Order: sequence, then C-alpha cells, then structure tokens
Amino acid sequence: MMVTVDSRLAGGGSLLDLCLSAVLYLGLNLLFILPAWLLHRRWPELDVIQIAGYGLGRGSMVVAGLYVAYFLFMNGYFLSFFTLFMENEVNSQIPVWVVGAAVLVVACYGAFLGLESIARTGGFIFLIVCAGMLFLLVCLNQELRAENFSPLLYDGPQTVIQGTLLFVSRGTFYCILPLLMPRTTGKLRIQYLLWNVGLCLFFIVMLVTVCGALGPMAQLETAPVHTAAALAQSGPFQRLDAIYIGIWMMGLFLILSLDLYLVSVCVSRIWGKAAGRVSILAGAVLLLVASNTILLTAQMQQALFRLEIVLSATLGVGMVLPLVVYGAAKIKQKQGE
Repeated sequence: MMVTVDSRLAGGGSLLDLCLSAVLYLGLNLLFILPAWLLHRRWPELDVIQIAGYGLGRGSMVVAGLYVAYFLFMNGYFLSFFTLFMENEVNSQIPVWVVGAAVLVVACYGAFLGLESIARTGGFIFLIVCAGMLFLLVCLNQELRAENFSPLLYDGPQTVIQGTLLFVSRGTFYCILPLLMPRTTGKLRIQYLLWNVGLCLFFIVMLVTVCGALGPMAQLETAPVHTAAALAQSGPFQRLDAIYIGIWMMGLFLILSLDLYLVSVCVSRIWGKAAGRVSILAGAVLLLVASNTILLTAQMQQALFRLEIVLSATLGVGMVLPLVVYGAAKIKQKQGE
C-alpha cells in the first residue's frame, strides 16, 4: 500500500494531504477490526469458517466461498496493478506476464509450505523492506526543497477523504485476521496497535520525503515513490528505482502467498485437504490469466480499480460477514442452552 500510493487515485490533490489520511486510516483500523475481535474473544480456538459451520451449518460453504472470492479478487487487483506498472513505467525486455508468473510461482511455493514458513520469510522480508525504504528516504534527503511543500488541505478535504477510503479498501487484513488469529499467539491487541502506529508513522515520513523531493510533480505521477527513487543517489549508487521494484515484488510475494494459503484453508474446511492444495494452483492460474486479461483494455482496468467496488468488497467481507457469522453463532448457542 505504501509503495503503490498514487494521489490521482486519491482525488488528485496534494500528496501531502495523504498524511492526514494515514492518521484517519489508523483510527478506522482500530474500529473496523472489532468484528474479528468479537469472534476471536468468544471462540479463540476457531476461525471464522469453523464458527460459521457451527452457526450456519451448510451456510458455511457460502461464507468460505465469499472469502475465497475476495482473496482472489484482491490478489488480482494487486497483481494487475503491479503488471500495469511494469508495462507502463519500466523499460524491461522481459514480458510483464513472465514477471507476474515468476512472482506467482514463488507465492505458490510459499503457500504450499504453510503459514509458519510464510511468517518466517515475512519477518526476514520485513527487515529487508524497512532497510530498503530507509535507504531510499535517506538518499532523498539531499533532494528536499522547502518550496516543494504546500499547505495541508490547500485544495480542500477531498483528497483526505478519498485517500482514507482508498487505504481502507486496500486493507485486506480485516478479512485475513478472522482466519489467522486462532493460529497466532501473544498479546494480539498490543501487537496490532503497535503495528498500525508504526505503519502510520513510516507512511507519513515517506510521504513528506517524496513530496519534499518532487513537489507538485508528485500529484501527477502514476508511481511517485518510484519517480523519487529514480532521482535518489548516494555516492556511486544512482537511480535507486531498482530497490523500489524489489520492495514491491517482495511485498507482493508475501500477500499472494498468504492469501493463496488462506484460500486453501477455506477450501479445506469444506471439501478436504486435497481440494485445498489443488486450490492453490488453480487460484494462481486464475490470477495469472486475469491479471493479463485486464491489461488488454482500459475499460477493464477502470472497472477493477474502481474505489467503490474494492471498498465495498473489503468492508463487506471484512466487517459485515464476521458480524453475520457472530450473530448466527450466538443465536445457535442460545438455542442450545
């Protein structure tokens, strides 16, 4: 989400206004996660599909299907966004579908290894990503100009509102946590709070640095962080946009591998483990075909990237669906008493 920020998708105003969006996003994160916390607090050892099986019976198949559809939809969104960027912004001799296929192959391997392997790899990648982003930001310091900064809300609140909705729509962890929390240990509330505060602060620092380096040009760029990285330099290091692309690919690998693993979990709950493992490969093939098909026409790209569609899907599966499952399970529990 940080590396793919684009002010045009967030209303077209100053990129600096998205700092306020990041703060609002932090507050909304603490609110929107409540349905998942309700489920976990009442049934800490069960995921949302198992709870749906208790409260809805065969209706749990619908719940599992909605989660699978959402994960595949969002993975298609993220992968298409990446391949579209590679096609339009990067002068590469390799076809973009080959790059997408390579990322999917590695993501499938991670999904087959399971959650523990993904978590360990994620911790290592997290350190690399943080180091890479910090290196870029430090190298950009010499490009900062005071005249590049504009007053907050200079063009009105539209960018702040649109940016907040954009961040919420891409926040897939509302849907991931109801499936992951039973598999985690430790003080989850404190970890979740610290993670979101750290993410917000890092995002603000990145936005301020990019705006200070690019000025008004930042709101015209499809990928302003990539443009800023191309300007960054430190001694013998020139055009550090390769670091940016590497960071994006590592983040994409993590989200694809985790979501494909969760697709297999949902399918396994209904049709067994064998079907769950097959669903990883089937999902990857579907994502590869869909991400390249979307590149064919501008109309398909506009339909996929529409904020209303992505936001409705995230809030529907991330908030409404867990509340429905919680209500059904509570009713079933009272009837049993």
